Amino acid sequence: MKSNIVIKALAVVIVVILLVVVMKGRKEKQVTAQAPGQTAELAGLSAIESGPAQPDNGLAIDPLEEGFLEEEYGVDVDSPVETMRTLTNETRAVREDSVKLQEENKRLKQEIDKLLKMEESLNKRVNSRFSNAEKQAEQKQRELEHTQDLTRGLIAKLENRLEELQQGGKEKGGSKSANGYDIGNAGIPSGLGYDENGMQVDFDQVVWTNPIDANVDPRDPTKISLPDFSAAAEENLPALAKGPTKSKKQTKEERSVKAYTIPINGTLIGSVSMTAMLGRIPINGQVIDPYPFKVMVGEENLSSNGIHIPGVTGIKMSGIAKGDWTLSCVSGEITSMTFTFQDGTIVTFPEPGTKTTDPIAWFSDKNGIPCITGQRITNAASYLTSRVGLTAAASYANAEAASQFTTQSNNNGGLTSGLTGDPKIVAKNTAISEGLNEVTDWLDARQENSFDAIYVPPGTELAIHISEELKIDYDPEGRKVNHYANINRRSDRHLD
Repeated sequence: MKSNIVIKALAVVIVVILLVVVMKGRKEKQVTAQAPGQTAELAGLSAIESGPAQPDNGLAIDPLEEGFLEEEYGVDVDSPVETMRTLTNETRAVREDSVKLQEENKRLKQEIDKLLKMEESLNKRVNSRFSNAEKQAEQKQRELEHTQDLTRGLIAKLENRLEELQQGGKEKGGSKSANGYDIGNAGIPSGLGYDENGMQVDFDQVVWTNPIDANVDPRDPTKISLPDFSAAAEENLPALAKGPTKSKKQTKEERSVKAYTIPINGTLIGSVSMTAMLGRIPINGQVIDPYPFKVMVGEENLSSNGIHIPGVTGIKMSGIAKGDWTLSCVSGEITSMTFTFQDGTIVTFPEPGTKTTDPIAWFSDKNGIPCITGQRITNAASYLTSRVGLTAAASYANAEAASQFTTQSNNNGGLTSGLTGDPKIVAKNTAISEGLNEVTDWLDARQENSFDAIYVPPGTELAIHISEELKIDYDPEGRKVNHYANINRRSDRHLD
């Protein structure tokens, strides 16, 4: 069997060789038939190359022949294609290196330019500061020299003045007299006619005139007595001569002056909310910890019968707000008001220290709707989603744990439950259920402290409706914003 296989293989090889020889012969015939001229040329070249070799005809030695180069230089030389590829790669590498060097030179040049500019800027800054320092030093030096000159001048004036006073004191010794008294030593100030600068008077001729109500002793004219104006004589004086009597201290109601009155049902149009109004939704009919708000009264107002109320522009009012979930709006009650006169006197209603919860006004929008439309704010969606998810998971865990028990009826008509499944599954699902119940209880407790609200942004135009008569009285001794301010300079622009 093995010899048959070898024979078959040799036969196949022989057939392949014959086919190759036949195909090669056909191709040579085709080439010979198509290019007879080329064959002649090749034959001529062969004849030339095979001719007798001469020493210097250049055909005996091929300098590029691999055998010659290897024999001459002892190296394996690359082919021309490989040589060109090597030269191309080296040229490309040189070009890339050249590009990199150009980019590096460009970057270095830019950095050098930046450094030069920075150096120039620093030089300018240093020179500028140095110049300013020199100018300041020169200015201070001039000021110091000027101060020294002034000081020297003042010292010289003081020295001259002291010398004049010393010389004048020696020359002016008390020489004048009046009725034998030395005027110079009496300590009388200058300018009263007793100094040398005044008019020259003969003091010995001065005549003393007694007051009209003076009592002169006839036995000794030098003894003179005057009337007694002590406190004991006040009873004989008229009442007006004693001065105004002090009145008793007046109460605030007695000294207050009526200024303005905002009647019941008065309407203050054009008011604006200064703060955002956040109305909590009532729970069981009650609003827990309502949020306050503040409004500012506008110029337009109306009392009744078309009568406008003057001077109420800029009044500040505050109150509490509550929300309506169904209508998505905020209503509120105004409980206090502050008014400031032009001189800074403050009037607050109700008075500070008064505890009252009765509203003095309420508000509506500019269309008269007593509830301002706002934006609903609630966490109901997230709470319900969490609550439903926790409850469903806990129920599934309980059901999974209960499926491990088997319940049967006994002869007495009762039910008997027993564990027939995997106790690990029961323990795992029971733990999951208990944990979810704890989370649910915490979420419920947190939700009890949460609330829904309606939000109205600040700057909303409102109309304030007065529900209690507001009496604005001016108290001359009342509290002011500034008790030392000049009343003539007060204006509406200085309020608040």
